[in-house]
Amino acid sequence: MSTATTTSTPIRWYASVAGVLLIFAVIAFQSSRVAKDTTGYDEDQARLRAEKLAKLQAADEKTLTTADWVDKDKGIVRIPIDEAMTQEVALLQAKPVAAGTEIPGAAAPAAPAPAPASAPAATPPASTNAAPTTPQPTK
Repeated sequence: MSTATTTSTPIRWYASVAGVLLIFAVIAFQSSRVAKDTTGYDEDQARLRAEKLAKLQAADEKTLTTADWVDKDKGIVRIPIDEAMTQEVALLQAKPVAAGTEIPGAAAPAAPAPAPASAPAATPPASTNAAPTTPQPTK
């Protein structure tokens, strides 16, 4: 009876190892098949992103270069950016501001902090290598 149990144990062990190896082989086969199916995925995604970016840039270019109604009921119109800059420069040149004039809506600058009255003015130390400062007589 002991012989039957000892001979069936290695057979079960070999069958278990073979089963595990078969499972790994199936997983490896499926992984390689999935990898082959998705080889161009990154390139496809990059192409889609580039197309989307091109569409957005075209829409932005159209918005910046064409006139259109923003709100017809309120009379708000969008004009091309070049025309808007030209009109703004003309408006700014028509109303020159004199030097020192306060700009409406701008905050007043903060007053500087007063210097302490008790501190004497600092003088730089005299240099020992300085040239004489007495004027030379001219001939």
